[in-house]
Amino acid sequence: MTSINPLVQVAQQLTLGAAVRQNHALEHATIVLLSRKYPEVRLSGISFAAGFFVFGELPTEAILPTAQEALHLLRTTQPELAIHERCGTNMAVAGILTGLSAMTVAKMRRPYSTANNVILASTAALVLARPLGLTVQRFITTQTPNNSMTILDVKPMSVLGAPAHFVSTDNPEAAGLFG
Repeated sequence: MTSINPLVQVAQQLTLGAAVRQNHALEHATIVLLSRKYPEVRLSGISFAAGFFVFGELPTEAILPTAQEALHLLRTTQPELAIHERCGTNMAVAGILTGLSAMTVAKMRRPYSTANNVILASTAALVLARPLGLTVQRFITTQTPNNSMTILDVKPMSVLGAPAHFVSTDNPEAAGLFG
């Protein structure tokens, strides 16, 4: 197992290093497969360079084989599992676009800076945000895991009172600062 320095962890997170992007893809694929097996459970996740959290009331023994299946599918027949409709990237893109469009219109001279035009620009930004968010996921915030990535283990825990599991990964090829 390669030990990742905490400073490298933070740098990977801030720069969206390869380890974070690959774990993000694996998190999405794992959650998609778990959602199919446990449709009644609300699931969410968050990724880091050392692995990812799966939040939701799930049996611990279901996580590891599902994550391994997800890793296999991402590398072979279903790389599209890396992209998820409810990803936080989509919300971030929507927030940025909506805020920028509203600010831009509000700073225009009259008659363009009306409340109606601010609302119209914000609505148009939200419509554009969906396909743009999926594109940002595809090219920036996720990456198909390389062949050196392995899943080490799964640890059940509670995070702020919510049931969670941390899936630890090792990725020697992506362990560098900017991987």
